Formats: sequence, structure tokens, C-alpha cells
Amino acid sequence: MIFKHLKNIDHYTRNIILVFVGTLLANFTALLYQLLIAHKLTPADFAAFNSLLAIFSVISAPLATVQVPVAKFCAEFSARNQQASADSFLSDLTRKTAFLSIATLFIFWLISVYLIRVLKIPSVASGYLLALLLASTWLIPVFAGGVQGLELFGWLTASVLISGILKLLMAFVFLILGYKIAGALGALLLSNIAAIAIYYYPLRSRISLAAVKERIGYKEAFSFLIPVAIAQFCFYFLVGIDLILVKYYFSPEDSGIYSLAQMVGKIFLFLPLAIGIVMFPKTSGLNSQNKETLHILNRSLLYAGGLCILAALVYNLFPAFFLNILTGKANPESILLGRMFSVSMSFFTLLYILYTYLLSIKDFRFLKYLFIFTLFQYLCIAIFHYNLFQVQLILCLNGLVLFLVHLGLVLTLRKKGRLANA
Repeated sequence: MIFKHLKNIDHYTRNIILVFVGTLLANFTALLYQLLIAHKLTPADFAAFNSLLAIFSVISAPLATVQVPVAKFCAEFSARNQQASADSFLSDLTRKTAFLSIATLFIFWLISVYLIRVLKIPSVASGYLLALLLASTWLIPVFAGGVQGLELFGWLTASVLISGILKLLMAFVFLILGYKIAGALGALLLSNIAAIAIYYYPLRSRISLAAVKERIGYKEAFSFLIPVAIAQFCFYFLVGIDLILVKYYFSPEDSGIYSLAQMVGKIFLFLPLAIGIVMFPKTSGLNSQNKETLHILNRSLLYAGGLCILAALVYNLFPAFFLNILTGKANPESILLGRMFSVSMSFFTLLYILYTYLLSIKDFRFLKYLFIFTLFQYLCIAIFHYNLFQVQLILCLNGLVLFLVHLGLVLTLRKKGRLANA
């Protein structure tokens, strides 16, 4: 019966469903990957892994935004039947990002020993794996953007799913073999390599490493990249810098307790991703047609807020039970920190929805506030870190203020009547 109804859905809608389901399943495998590591690693090793993962997320998140302008340019070339221009664009961009990938590997390979020593991580190999991971993140958004812009959604979904499953399976194998932190990072590296290979396969006839003679208009293609990159960097910095600073300022035992509690926070950050993915193109399309977009934002905030409230209620009623499921360990300090995470990450979830919306209608006023309060959060934790609860209190208050500031920006748009043509 379900398949009968699917046949009646138009091609565009079927692609949306395909990508939406694939993204949800990929996010689920990512969650299982985190749960596996939390169960298999000691609290100290888990804290070390999360500090390296936070560094990876903070640096790689802005690079991932390259996918947006690449997809836009490829889609425009495809619509105008300019096949040669699309191929030249992808080929030239691949050459440039390959060079940046090698440079990134060289830089982080050199500083990896110092980084591992500063973060008090016992595994030197983990620093080298981090360097390889960061190098791999240059090519993924280029190939993913090409696949997306050319509407090869089957390959897009296949890459996300297969790489996610591979990451989970290899993490299990490596951890069983006793590789600990290096094993968890190694599984992530293999999944990145698999994603690159799958994305590249349908593009292989289009991409050449030879010098491109055609002039590429990168200024036009990447005019949207800078605000997206700043927003993504600030957001991942906001939700990840506390792990790094806790690892730096506190003992391995305390940072282990904090890392166990932050597993609760990851659930809250996982919830809005699908909502943002669906909302962004919808509001972007309506805005380009000069149509009202506020009703889409209202529904998105309602869904995200409802999910966060429900998750917070369920966790806070049975905190020990859920921490045991998530991490295999539950102590009073982690339980209390988990309660605070349920508040702070709920505010950051709603912030994500709001700034994604503002990006979609090209209202970049929020960037200065996002940057200022990102710096403010870092300084507050660096100065005031007497205990773990104080760190979380800073996140709760900063998340609330950022949510209210961004909500205020949307309300000013409404009052000025700019929601249809911002």
C-alpha cells in the first residue's frame, strides 16, 4: 500500500523523501557510533576522544559549507545545459582543494605531537589520525555538492548511509581489538574515505586534474559561502568548545564525568537536523519568489521546541536509566550535568533553527551577535571554571541570550514587513 502511494508522488517529492530518510538513518548510525564509543572507552579516554572530535568539528564545519555554493553553481550549469562549464568548475575546484588538503595534512601532522601533549592524551597516533581526518574533509563537500547540484540523489543517499554504517562497524572492530581512541578516530577516517569514493564515482567522467582553460567565476559562486561558514563555525564552537576547555582545565576524572553527561546534549542537537534540512530549501524558495516565510519558521520552531521539551521531560524523569543506556555509566554528578545539558542544548537547538532561517532569507545581521556571544562564552569559561556546573551554567545562560537575540531579529523583520523580501 505504501509503495502504491509512493508511485503517485512526483519525482521531486520522491527525491526529498529519499534524502530525508537517508539523512535520518545516517544520523541514527552516528548516534550508535557515539553510544558504542561511550560504552567501550573509559571516562578518561572518552573525554580525550571527545576533545579531539570537538577540534575536528570546529575546523571541519566551515569547510562543509563549501557544498552549498558548489551545489548551486552545478545546478545552474545543468539547468542551462552548460555541461562543459560544470565539468571545468568541478575539475578546477578539485585541484585547488586537493592542494589545500595536502597543506592541511602537513600542518596538523607537524603540530599533532604538541596538541596531544597539551590535551594530555596518551595516544600519539590519535594526533596523526586527526591530521588525516582534517585533510579528508576538503574533498567531501566538493564532491557532495557536485552530486547534489546534478540531482544524483541516489548517490548522495548511498554515500551518507554506507559511510555511516562502515564507521559504526569499523569502530566496533577496532575497539574490540583494543585500539581505543585511535580505533574510534580510525573508523571515522575510513568512513570519510568511503564517502569520497562513493561521491567521486558518478563524477569520475566529469573531473580532470589537468589545468582548466576556462575562467571560473568563483566570486559569484562563493558569495554565499562566507556568512554560512561563519555561522557554522560559531555554532559548532559554541556547542563544542566546552569539551576542549574542560579537558584542558580539569583532571581526567572530571573531564570524563563531563563527557559522559554531554552524551545527553548530543541527543538534543541531533533532533533539529532533519527539520533544518527540510526548512532551509523551503524558506529559500519562498523568499526567492517574494512570498511569506514566517509560517514555515513557526512550524519548525514548534516541532524543534516540542521535541526538546519531550526529550527533556523524559530524561529528567529517568536520568540514571538513560545515562546507563547512553554511556553504560551513571553517577550523581553526570546526572546533574545531564539535566543542565538538556537545558543548554535545547536553547542551542532553537538557535540553530533561527539562524538557519535567517541564512535562508539572506538576512546576515545575526552574524555579529553570533560571533560576539561565541567569543563571550569562550572567555567566560576560560575565566570562570571553578567547577563543572559553572561551565554548564555559562552555556545555559549564553544559549538563552542567543536564542532571544535571534528571535528578536526575526520579530523586527516581521514588524518591518520584510519577511517576504528580506
